[in-house]
Amino acid sequence: MVWQMTSAWDARLVRGLAMAGIGAEASDALVTTLGALGCEAEYGLGLLGISAALPQPTHTQGDGWLRGCYSLCARLVRLSADFEVAVQTYLHALGALGSAAASPPTHRPRDSWTARFDDTPNVWWPERGDIAPPGEPLEFWLRRAGYAYRHIVTLGLPAHFETLAEALGTLLHALNTLPPGGVLARASLALGIETLAATFAGDLIPHHIVDMDARHPGLLTGLTTIAQLAPAENALAADITWARGELASAQQPLRGGQNGNGRVTRPLPSTTGSLWARQIITEWETTVAQLEALHVPAHASSI
Repeated sequence: MVWQMTSAWDARLVRGLAMAGIGAEASDALVTTLGALGCEAEYGLGLLGISAALPQPTHTQGDGWLRGCYSLCARLVRLSADFEVAVQTYLHALGALGSAAASPPTHRPRDSWTARFDDTPNVWWPERGDIAPPGEPLEFWLRRAGYAYRHIVTLGLPAHFETLAEALGTLLHALNTLPPGGVLARASLALGIETLAATFAGDLIPHHIVDMDARHPGLLTGLTTIAQLAPAENALAADITWARGELASAQQPLRGGQNGNGRVTRPLPSTTGSLWARQIITEWETTVAQLEALHVPAHASSI
């Protein structure tokens, strides 16, 4: 596992959603769907941390990883729909309890934990900080396993992987910090539940797992495409040639002339623009060097 969990979030989930006045059916449905998502989050974060656990993958291992990610994403699509329904049912029951119950009990001590809920409703979990799975980026790990780096990048998979890891990490963090029922202001509990639903049904699923449109494929399409590439498409030499071309295109605005799209360019006029362009160039120089340092056989597979 990449992310070490120290508390029993499943027990926290049951206690945290047990609210007087909310029927067992509404509570149980939300506990069930959130629990299923929590289990997928634990599995998914381990899967996304594969580059640290398995730094020198074979093509067979890469193929198995792609299959695992595809299955995870397909399950998340289904579970997110169930979660959205359960959330709406639970929030309706929570709202029916009345606005007077939405304020924290006046007898509760005002300490650093509870004070944050006393004025403006907020989600119940504290900030996590910038947490990322260890190991090299997944696009380079897949390149080590024999898959085309240029296609992984052009399909947008790195950004999708990052968002997936963030969503799963946020969910587990929320489950691991959920207070017992009645401790939170109901407004804060409702906001937290709404935020988790929006994270999955409002962002992760429609923008990163399924296709937004033909030009913006999601993880399901991207993973299938990468797994089904022909052997020639997975050649490391083709990736290096492509990265060198991207580096040359990035250098054009500083040199003046035409860029890779045929548009006339000029040296960037501002210092800020110049620094930004040089940062992009540095990133491509690093990418070219990393690809040139790899020696991976080309293979192909399919989901």
